[in-house]
Amino acid sequence: MSWTKDALLDIFSFLVIVGLVTTSNEVLLIIVWIYTGILLTGKILYFFINFLQTKANKTNVPDWFYHINYFLSILILGFSGYYYLTGAWIIIWFLSIIPLFQQAKVNKTKS
Repeated sequence: MSWTKDALLDIFSFLVIVGLVTTSNEVLLIIVWIYTGILLTGKILYFFINFLQTKANKTNVPDWFYHINYFLSILILGFSGYYYLTGAWIIIWFLSIIPLFQQAKVNKTKS
């Protein structure tokens, strides 16, 4: 469980999303929008900047953690009526899946 330190920001962001949907606090809404924008920008830039690709590959956080986090965030935001945020998180999740398919394709051609 040494990867939990690397996942603290993701855990905190999920808790902020839960706080947003339970309280409808405007400050939390702004924080979630800013974090979503930064995360979405980072996911897009990942495909164009090699430094981000090597940095992302150094984390010890298992892929399943991110997928569960994205799925639960999408589920919570969608059921709470934050549809634009839900759409942004769906795009984030989709952009996170693309490198996994690329890596699987590379591994398949190697064997």
